[in-house]
Amino acid sequence: MFLHSRFLPSASKPEHIVVLLHAFPLSSVMWDRMAAELQSLRDDTALVMIDFPGFGGSPVRPKWNLAAIPMELRGIIERHTRWTPITLVGLSMGGYAALEFYRMNSDMVRGLVLSNTRATPDSEDEKRNREVFAEDTLERGADAALERLYSNFVTEETDPEIAIDLRTWISAAKPASIAAALRAMAERGDSSKLLPLITAPTLVISGERDRMMRSTTMRAMAKKIEDASFVELAGASHIAAAEKPREWAEALASFLERIG
Repeated sequence: MFLHSRFLPSASKPEHIVVLLHAFPLSSVMWDRMAAELQSLRDDTALVMIDFPGFGGSPVRPKWNLAAIPMELRGIIERHTRWTPITLVGLSMGGYAALEFYRMNSDMVRGLVLSNTRATPDSEDEKRNREVFAEDTLERGADAALERLYSNFVTEETDPEIAIDLRTWISAAKPASIAAALRAMAERGDSSKLLPLITAPTLVISGERDRMMRSTTMRAMAKKIEDASFVELAGASHIAAAEKPREWAEALASFLERIG
């Protein structure tokens, strides 16, 4: 297995197993505050936190694609859960991977959570911009990512400790990993036609102040899914689960209660 995972057991007999897929260009550490809040709200929930290639504990891959992630991810889930259906959670890049996983493994998904993400593919302009970003990162390092992303990850209301962490996490990303992930995202397929076919209960979470994935876009996505609820977190920007861990955990805890 090339993907690194972390398992956080539940305090009591697990009724839910939640698999968390992180945003670009961070790692599974972005979930830690939210995970602590969730487990304070529900002691029956175990968590599996995944690191994408080159991030956190996963080794760097010069080239990878999101369509290949579900096969590896399925193996990790089976190892941790022994076929127990899971709630799959993806934020931003993690949302792209969550949709790919659902396309191939809907039988394993008890519930789906899509946060600060979208189903549509990149436009040609967006693909070109990602390639410019990738080349700039390979030349200048993580500073290129900081310049492009940090202002979209925080607001003047962001807790200073969390703002520092977000900056630290971006700075820690390896240039080769950033470039490979940018190219993987640029090459991803169109999941918009999948949305009406999703039958698993779904929660869509947006940030009121997210300038990268607007609430209007996410609300429209939720309307295309048969059994979807929509939550907008006041004051949150793009990395909503890290910026508003308590509020995000409360939304997830309520969703887990709804799906039983």
